[in-house]
Amino acid sequence: MFGFHKMHGLGNHFIFFDEMGHDLSVLKRPKVLRLLCDPGRGLAGDGVIFIQSPRDPAHHCRMQMFNTDGTEAEMCGNAIRGVAHLYKTHHLGHEPVLIETLSGVKEVRSEAVRDGMCFYRVEMGKPTFDLVSTGELLPPGDCKPLHWQGETLEPVYVNVGNPHAMLFLSSPLTQDEMIALGAWLETHPNHPRRINVEFVEVLSPHEAKVTVWERGCGMTQACGTGATAVTAAGIKRGKLTSPVTIHMPGGDLIITQDERGVMFMTGPIQEVAAGQLSPSFLHCLTRLEA
Repeated sequence: MFGFHKMHGLGNHFIFFDEMGHDLSVLKRPKVLRLLCDPGRGLAGDGVIFIQSPRDPAHHCRMQMFNTDGTEAEMCGNAIRGVAHLYKTHHLGHEPVLIETLSGVKEVRSEAVRDGMCFYRVEMGKPTFDLVSTGELLPPGDCKPLHWQGETLEPVYVNVGNPHAMLFLSSPLTQDEMIALGAWLETHPNHPRRINVEFVEVLSPHEAKVTVWERGCGMTQACGTGATAVTAAGIKRGKLTSPVTIHMPGGDLIITQDERGVMFMTGPIQEVAAGQLSPSFLHCLTRLEA
């Protein structure tokens, strides 16, 4: 049987599978992942997470994440809190939990339990503002101007384990406008590996309202790496000062930056359900073409 857990961080919800000591590669084909995330025919989720044994025995576990479209992601700030929570709950209960990701090892510490929510603090690392060297942004000479409805957009680019393009807004956009613009920017030729997009309204030096278009998912209720990227970009541009409360549709995250420039994210995670894939559903999954 294939056991799973459903968890959400501020409404950003995921399906988790414990792959430590098991081989669940049959679930990692794009069509299978898309069906698992399907809200009508599957379990519904913003992604699928596999908790694996670490490559380095000095660490506790490894996180592998797939988006709703079946593509693999480097890192997810909301999902990694769920990985830490499940590891602590169902394995050895280490503190902190050291989790391997495609964007490096992340240290996660428990902070508090309030109203059924478990809060965790994640060391997100140092942001980088050079996306050209990582191949996530074309060189300036090759980039096309981002003309959108009579305006030329100038995103702030940040990588905090995955790439983000921030738009600091002078006036709010409608939901439909953000959906259209987010989809357009994600797949624009300037972004050869596609990109996450944040729409930012700065409310004060310590507060911002953020809406996120996630690469491979679309609009989501919250994004931990997005909140971290917004804070890093805001601090660099002199718009924000640590600590920063990021308000998203699903709730708030607290982002801080220490004297070394390392970013930290604190927020909740809640387990919603646990169960087993039924034999009939598993039969359907395994019969899907690659």
